[in-house]
Amino acid sequence: MKVIPQEGAELLDSDPQVKAAGRVRATNPLRFAPLTGILSTDATGNLLVRRVRVRVTSGPDRGREALLEAGTLLVGTHSDNDLILRDPQVGKYHLEIALVAGGIRVRDLGSDGGTYVGSTKVQHSVFPMGTEVSLGRSTLQLLSGDIHVPVTPSERNSFGPVLGQSLGMRTLFALLERVAPSDAPVILEGESGTGRSLIARAIHASSRFAASPMASIDFRLPSHERPTLSSLAQRTDTFTLLVDRIDKATPAEQTALLSLYERREEGVLDARIIATSNIDIRREGAEGRFRKELVPHAAAVRILVPPLRARAEDIPLLVRQFAREVCGAELDFENHDFDRLLAREYPGNVRELRQLIGKALQVDAPPLQLPKSGLARARAALVMPLNARPKPPPPAVARDRLVEFFERDHVEQTHKRLNGNVAEIGRALGLPRREVIKTLKRYGLACPDR
Repeated sequence: MKVIPQEGAELLDSDPQVKAAGRVRATNPLRFAPLTGILSTDATGNLLVRRVRVRVTSGPDRGREALLEAGTLLVGTHSDNDLILRDPQVGKYHLEIALVAGGIRVRDLGSDGGTYVGSTKVQHSVFPMGTEVSLGRSTLQLLSGDIHVPVTPSERNSFGPVLGQSLGMRTLFALLERVAPSDAPVILEGESGTGRSLIARAIHASSRFAASPMASIDFRLPSHERPTLSSLAQRTDTFTLLVDRIDKATPAEQTALLSLYERREEGVLDARIIATSNIDIRREGAEGRFRKELVPHAAAVRILVPPLRARAEDIPLLVRQFAREVCGAELDFENHDFDRLLAREYPGNVRELRQLIGKALQVDAPPLQLPKSGLARARAALVMPLNARPKPPPPAVARDRLVEFFERDHVEQTHKRLNGNVAEIGRALGLPRREVIKTLKRYGLACPDR
């Protein structure tokens, strides 16, 4: 909190509060790192630091202001308050103002004269920006002091294990670099397979919670296969919580989630909460399909994760990385090796591309008797004996196998898209009819009009 003696006055480098915040001037409050205060994103996705300017508009201290950046702001006549008023009808510690997800919380601290918004006496309520609060003979106006934070594309092509060199991904990385060190709740919105869970773990690793455990609750799973929200709300340790597919939560679960977020906001729960969603919950809340009160908590910082089709130039980088993970070595690709993959559609996004690479490089392995249940099957695979796991092919063999697989996949996709029409397939592949038929035969694909 900072008291501003009069509107328009500048606080220079000599001000100890400015030095402590690492700022150059109060008129340029963005030149500090890391970002302090409450982070949020506006309707257009711009990052901002939320702040409240508390202005005295009537009473003995008319014109005086205080700036709330984080925590709480105390108002009263005692010298210990953040905003000190000389109004004799104001209590020593009259009220407390705090920034919360839904707006500005005003709490009367048991004053004799009371706190009012209009004719309504306030005990503990949340109000929007612009609200006027009356106490004694004084009136306070709660004004937005939000700062828009410029986010320019990062110079890095990764954020933790998340890779990308496209403009969209480097812009995403720049936003993550700003947001990750804070405690702000984040929602990662995007299509399935875009890597949201991986991004959530990268945020966790870059935050003050990095040394703490990361819990998760996935609302796609049956309730008996995931932790209860009540057990998470009662945790006393420090942790990060990944709320996977919050858009799948039932109305009752959304109510319990709201309580969880509120406990975090009140400081009862020491947790960083990161949610994922396939849809825009802000729009869903506005249209009545998602609990409206939960939206400002869960979507305080909304980050859109682009689909693979919007970042096709990242495909070569991703293929090299996925192949390296399988083979344990760098593969010597030529740039033209990726032409077929660049022309492909990926409804499953990065996950589908990773699966394609794994499928292309798979080798024969002893058959395993795995459980039929998907979750049990995944667990069994994790403890698969090492001698039962497929061994990766040598790098040269792997590269040739991948290139051949890319070609076959491209032909199969084209064949499917054009319903096996040889003439159209030939035009799409740039091959004469004879070569098309020969290629389709090689890959065991039907030619209905040959």
